[in-house]
Amino acid sequence: MNLAAMLKVAPQGGESDAFLAFATDAATRKVLEAVAGEHDWPAECVHDGNIAGAVKLMEDGLAPQRLVIDLEGIDDVLGAIDQLAEVCDPGITVVAVGNQNDVNLYRQLIEAGVADYLLKPVNASALTDALFTVAEEPEPAFETPSCRLSVVIGVRGGVGASTIAVNTAWLIAHESNQSVALVDLDLQFGSVALALDLEPGRGLREAVENPGRIDSLFLERAMVKESENLSVLSSEEPLEQSFRFHEQAVETLFGEMTGKFKNIVIDLPRTALSQHRSLLEKCENVIVVTDMSIAGVRDVTRINNMIKEVAPTSSISVVCNRVGQKPPMSKAEFERGAEVKVSQSIPEDIKSATAAMNAGKPLAQVAQRSKMTDELRKLSTKVTGEGAAAGKDSVWQRLKKRK
Repeated sequence: MNLAAMLKVAPQGGESDAFLAFATDAATRKVLEAVAGEHDWPAECVHDGNIAGAVKLMEDGLAPQRLVIDLEGIDDVLGAIDQLAEVCDPGITVVAVGNQNDVNLYRQLIEAGVADYLLKPVNASALTDALFTVAEEPEPAFETPSCRLSVVIGVRGGVGASTIAVNTAWLIAHESNQSVALVDLDLQFGSVALALDLEPGRGLREAVENPGRIDSLFLERAMVKESENLSVLSSEEPLEQSFRFHEQAVETLFGEMTGKFKNIVIDLPRTALSQHRSLLEKCENVIVVTDMSIAGVRDVTRINNMIKEVAPTSSISVVCNRVGQKPPMSKAEFERGAEVKVSQSIPEDIKSATAAMNAGKPLAQVAQRSKMTDELRKLSTKVTGEGAAAGKDSVWQRLKKRK
């Protein structure tokens, strides 16, 4: 049945408008048709295609109460969701299906106002539950600030994890205009403060050894401000002295920081992974920085497996840094060996990196238009959760404005 015929049998706002669904494969379409049949919705409500088909039909006047969209084959998912928001009526329940098993994508879709995201192959029972979830947002009694906790780990010394951490934090603070705490947990060899031409503070060691001392005043004195939005917590302890982290230190420290910053970026030494399992459990993003070597393949695999076990809900991004014109292996070879997808490949730019180091400034500040900075900028938007929808209202926010 074509669109004109469908509109004739489906009067605006009638029962035939209750459901609209799109699928890019036969198996998903079969499930959608079964769900439609269970609820006496016309079979013509189910179409071949992805989200673009939904936008087209709704532009032409169809106004479903419940909508299933297929995201397979869409490059700019959040951009497509934004287009959908332009044609949606208030109160619609939108359920997305797709083939990307990506926690970060799931979170971005939920933040954008999608009721649920189901991974293919789709289960009829799960789809029904999602379609009949109450779509109205509860009104909060008060607004509580949210904080995104991100950890940067280098698989070995020299792969550039600290550079990634510094530039990511700097871009969030200066380009996204969000408050950031940058924390260097390598108390003896950390280079975060050095990269920003700052003197390390004098309170981090006391905090990790005596968490009872940690409060807002303590943090204010211990942290060094790079700018209004970027504060750094680091140390440079004598090599001849030993110290140990109190078991409650990390939880107390970051618990105190959470209410004061929108983002926390932590440069975590790989040797401290097992020591800070509780920190990994709470983090939103884990950025694993590596080179494209055989050792990198081995260590990415080991770290990735540990993080999946300790923090299964965290979003893991594998970043290949300092990728030259002739890397030891190709991206495809690296991914096969490590059994992970490389999130980003940051090209080597010795000239810009040297200039930044000599100036005591982040590379993103010294070489704002370099390819390295472009990739670092993309990473910073992942960390903040901005993605393609940065600065825009969610689907729900925009629909509620129309009421």
